[in-house]
Amino acid sequence: MTRRVIKMIDDEAKRDPEAYKKWYNDFGQFIKEGIAVDQDNKDPLFRLLRVNSRLHGSKKLLSLDDYIENMKDGQEKIYFLVNNQFDMALKSPYMEPFGDSDLDVIILTNNVDEILFQQTGEYKGKKFISIESAFDEIQKDLGNKPEMEALERSRIPENDISPFCIWLKEELKDSVGKVAISKRLKDTPAIVSGNMSSSMRIMMQMMESHGQLNDPSQLDKASKDQTLEINAAHPIVVNLN
Repeated sequence: MTRRVIKMIDDEAKRDPEAYKKWYNDFGQFIKEGIAVDQDNKDPLFRLLRVNSRLHGSKKLLSLDDYIENMKDGQEKIYFLVNNQFDMALKSPYMEPFGDSDLDVIILTNNVDEILFQQTGEYKGKKFISIESAFDEIQKDLGNKPEMEALERSRIPENDISPFCIWLKEELKDSVGKVAISKRLKDTPAIVSGNMSSSMRIMMQMMESHGQLNDPSQLDKASKDQTLEINAAHPIVVNLN
């Protein structure tokens, strides 16, 4: 019965996308709940999910199948960013390396969406990758050579880079597990990258402060996973050295 209902909704979404958009705005939350609890119907329910993206704007809703259809040749990952405001997401430092690229990024404005992506891990064999994660996951699809660009832009003497990173790591040892020269930043002094998004870390910190976090060690593990990426060409970072 469940699969028949899902198919009926999917057929209606294809027949009348505008009507489905209105329906989804009212009932999309139940689709997300279904994905979280019904593993047997996870993929059919994912087909009903709708998202916004960097290249298509906040007005147009895409399905994950639409995103996959528009992927670059050889792209095997579905990229996303979490920010509760679409316009702020477009201005995020994590968007800097995308610039004029035709590589699209799904923008999630609800932490529930992030939990779904992290919990399920993939859709149709395409891994969900947060653009707040390590840049190595992303740079292949962007098709650039950021290592050379980062070194060429650096205004910190090469012999100073390693000691400077070691000093920063020691100063911030309770917050990050590693400090490295960023391969992605051009205009921003620094960002923190890791498997957990900044919005999720903030939510966990709030839960911990209210005694609602079941396992406080999760925050410590998340901190050790985090890397502080510094822009060695930015005046703020250069003046710290």
